[in-house]
Amino acid sequence: MKLYQALTQVTLNDTMADDSPDFTITTQLTKPLGYTPSQLYHYIDAVLEPGSRHDQSNLSFVTDPVYIGENFDFKSVDFTSDLTGFEDKMAFAQYVVRDLNRHVSVNIDLTKHEYQIIFVD
Repeated sequence: MKLYQALTQVTLNDTMADDSPDFTITTQLTKPLGYTPSQLYHYIDAVLEPGSRHDQSNLSFVTDPVYIGENFDFKSVDFTSDLTGFEDKMAFAQYVVRDLNRHVSVNIDLTKHEYQIIFVD
């Protein structure tokens, strides 16, 4: 699965991983992410409407940097609120698309209380 799917479709007792106070998100990767999983989750939470389908712009918010640059409300999340220039906004959009489309597997370790994202690239 892709990272955006792992962040939006895997839950712990009906709670999204980043919203679960008893679990931490850990990553196993070789190539670093541009943003932390928590930041990416908050970005996704800001752009994807609950219950909406990919044909309702959702897929564009995770696959199309130009669409993100033109349609994302950069004031909606703390870590992008200071981005005002075109180049900074487009760099953000490119990093987000690159991060969210990386292939991962997910392991939930109940003994360590970890939501483990294992990158396969």
